[in-house]
Amino acid sequence: MERDVNGSGKRRAWLVLGAVMLLGGCTVPALQRPKVLDSMVGQSTVELLRRFGVPARTYDVQGHNFLSYIETQTQVSPGYSSWDWGWGGGYGYGYGGGWGGINIPPSYYSATCQTTFEVVGDKVVGWKLYGGGC
Repeated sequence: MERDVNGSGKRRAWLVLGAVMLLGGCTVPALQRPKVLDSMVGQSTVELLRRFGVPARTYDVQGHNFLSYIETQTQVSPGYSSWDWGWGGGYGYGYGGGWGGINIPPSYYSATCQTTFEVVGDKVVGWKLYGGGC
């Protein structure tokens, strides 16, 4: 049996876990992409509803209509467990054996983003993003 003397197996596992978490956070929903949001400026309310559906909230004030879409994303990290065993001594055998490992429990992260369009005279005049999930 080959022994991992310098811990490169554990280091490799940490790098893989980090890469998966980093790449998992790179997806941006269409509703939050600036090009998509910018393309809605000048469009009618009907076009906005066709594209994004019925908003979660609406608010009218002084001829301005605000339509809000709310998205909540939950990301799950499954955790990681690495168990290792070996024997102490100069050449992989001898005295001082033991068990060891790394345990990272599963974790959950939830973030919300609210996209609000401003409509004046049946035309979208702007948009704004609110929240930590944007």
